[in-house]
Amino acid sequence: MADDEETLEFDFGKKKKKNKDKKDKKDEEEGDGEAKMVTTEWEKGEVYTYDELLGRLYQIIEDKNPTLGTTKKYVMKPPQVVRVGSKKVGWVNFTEICNLMKRPVEHVITFALVEFGTEGSTTAEGQLTLKGAYKEKHVESLLRKYIREFVTCEMCKSANTGLDKDQSTRLWTVNCHNCGASRTAASIKAGYHAVTRADRRAAKNAA
Repeated sequence: MADDEETLEFDFGKKKKKNKDKKDKKDEEEGDGEAKMVTTEWEKGEVYTYDELLGRLYQIIEDKNPTLGTTKKYVMKPPQVVRVGSKKVGWVNFTEICNLMKRPVEHVITFALVEFGTEGSTTAEGQLTLKGAYKEKHVESLLRKYIREFVTCEMCKSANTGLDKDQSTRLWTVNCHNCGASRTAASIKAGYHAVTRADRRAAKNAA
């Protein structure tokens, strides 16, 4: 009986050892499947300065968009202003300048009359007659403001733009033909109006 118990104990121990061997084998298999770290040698590349990177950026812009990479100076024909009587002046090449800017004559007339705070009309020859003693320097200042607000693109500063009116909002939009940018143009508002002797007389009579 004792021999049988020893045999059973021996057999039980043998089975337990077998299970241990299976566990060790499983651990070995799991160990073989683990990811191994691979090291490689790192080589330092070429070092670029800020000016070199900036130059490469401008080169890419010029290659992709030739019209954006170059800036063309916007040259406008100077206005010709002559005296018409004692209280009026004539802007002789008014229509010609409007055609150079590619802007509607009526829009430029509205802007000029509102900015100058005066009255005016056009003749059959395309001359704009203004009431007041305006000089060429005044008209040049007016043109600079008009070009800045209704001609020049705010993104690429190009003058190759168009002025279109939105039929739904009734607002003017400036559309650039170079970069494709679009913006809503400012509404024409009354600018500075100098107080004349007639204005002072009218205000005095009204008081």
